Amino acid sequence: MPNGDGIGGWEAAIRLSVIIPTFNRVDVLRRTLPRLLAQDFPASDYELIYVLDGSTDGTAVMLRTEKTAGGLLVLEQPNRGPSAARNAGMQVARGELVLFLDDDILCPPHLFRLHSAAHPDLSDLVVHGPIYIAPESPPTLARYTAEAQYEGCYRHRDPAVGLPFPMNASSLVNSSMPRQMLLSAGGFDERTRSAEDLDLGLSLWKKGAGFRFLPEAETLELYVKTSREFLHGQKKTAFGELHVSRKHPEYRPYSGLAAIGRPAGWKRMARDAIVRVPVTPIPLLAPAIWLAERFSGPNPLRNAGTRLLRFAADVAFQRAANDCAGSWPALLQEFGVRLPVLMYHHVGPAKPGTYRELTVTPEKFERQMHWLKRRDYTGIRAVDWIHWLRTGKGLPAKPVLLTFDDGYADLAEHAFPVLRRHGFGAVVFAVTSLAGGTNAWDEAKGSATHRLLTAEQIRYWAAQGIEFGSHTRTHADLTTLSAAQLEDEVAGSRRELAGLIGSDVTSFAYPYGAYNAAVQAYAQEAYDVVFRADETTPGVNFLFTAPHDLQRTMVHPQDGLADLGCRLRLGYSPIQNFRARTRLRSRLKRAAYALAGRKVPEASNEFF
Repeated sequence: MPNGDGIGGWEAAIRLSVIIPTFNRVDVLRRTLPRLLAQDFPASDYELIYVLDGSTDGTAVMLRTEKTAGGLLVLEQPNRGPSAARNAGMQVARGELVLFLDDDILCPPHLFRLHSAAHPDLSDLVVHGPIYIAPESPPTLARYTAEAQYEGCYRHRDPAVGLPFPMNASSLVNSSMPRQMLLSAGGFDERTRSAEDLDLGLSLWKKGAGFRFLPEAETLELYVKTSREFLHGQKKTAFGELHVSRKHPEYRPYSGLAAIGRPAGWKRMARDAIVRVPVTPIPLLAPAIWLAERFSGPNPLRNAGTRLLRFAADVAFQRAANDCAGSWPALLQEFGVRLPVLMYHHVGPAKPGTYRELTVTPEKFERQMHWLKRRDYTGIRAVDWIHWLRTGKGLPAKPVLLTFDDGYADLAEHAFPVLRRHGFGAVVFAVTSLAGGTNAWDEAKGSATHRLLTAEQIRYWAAQGIEFGSHTRTHADLTTLSAAQLEDEVAGSRRELAGLIGSDVTSFAYPYGAYNAAVQAYAQEAYDVVFRADETTPGVNFLFTAPHDLQRTMVHPQDGLADLGCRLRLGYSPIQNFRARTRLRSRLKRAAYALAGRKVPEASNEFF
């Protein structure tokens, strides 16, 4: 147990307990303590609790000789980290409310009053005020880097909107909350010496606590870390991110680890080499960082220096995460998976009178699946992606998600057997009320008929491992429907399909790729994942990709294997884009010649 003594009476309950952990920062405390003691809040209504986490620099002597009007308690404990220090302070606190501060925070005189007034009752509420860098902080590159982060986080935040997840849980510094709520949540997790405030914030959020942003409760951080200390701290940051992401899977998409899969091509190879080389390359950057810091006035050299420092910090963070995860491949498999989603419609013989751009021939489809298999891709299902998002486990090394819109009957003959032969999963988006019927939505526009999978076929192939998702009940343009019609088409199709296959339905695709805010809201309410069908915004999916906004790239009938490779790597095919532009130019040229009454030269038909 920590040792403690204090100044002032300790019998009666008070309004506010201010808990401040500290470790060997007596010089900083001499500058921040006077601000804490100059509050316009009644001294009898608050107490200051300093928890000395193994300090040996005279902090205890300095604090115990300070004359205060209110209560000041000094606790001493062996160095066990800020989480243990804050828990120790919570155990002895007498306040109805607890306010957490760091030892380098400069407080305005109204801070305690604002936090107290923000809690008219003791409901489960966290009130968070902004933190900016104090102007008198030393002019280091680390200071300027932190300054940009804080400004981006707080300066333009709308208090009426509140704190969106996970911002509401990312920091409990300059945050106040009922003490009893903290104790009920179990306090801070002492297994980690970093990100303990994020961990507790997430626990409170999951228990239903509210989070309010209080811009008037502005504080300043006296930022005294050197750039070297800033870089060294990335190891703790990486450990904290890994620990919290595993403990709270819903935080995974927001973690600093979520973007490690984004680089592609030479950037990915360079990054992997830097992270996996046995000796850290950061010392090679030290002279340039020192030079930029030595002349870090408001000039381009400072900007270059902060970019270099951020790059070095990213390297340090990723190398530390690599060490914590055990290996770089293991870390990538947990956080850095890239998921291309290929969109097909009809796989079968071309049928005159139907939309030819929707048909891929059986021969071409089989060739594409064989090509994927030879390059070690594995076809997964949407439920496999959901499981990985929630756990970080269960995906093959190179996943690809194959999706088929509309549920044409030819799939049972020409696509599903090929998928089964290669061990690939897939998702078919069925138009549920038309099962066993025809493509009525296209027939109404003059298209010839395509048969759709029957109920019996859907049940059979669902039992064989093909996942079925919803494509509404009638393939309606959802943006034209009323609320009641939307519910019937979106949620109603889920109920219809679940009853047909005997299991839950978790995925949905918009017919025609058409949606608006109302349509999105219904889809998000009813399904775990939602897929676009919008060729204007194709791409590859990552951990941070919103599960209700998954991107796809459509495989075209004229696509070659080079197109397929581009779609897997980039999420689109620049070759197909070139072909489309060429066809458009050819058509415009033909139209111009026709208007002029002239014959089109043979060369103009080359790409038509």
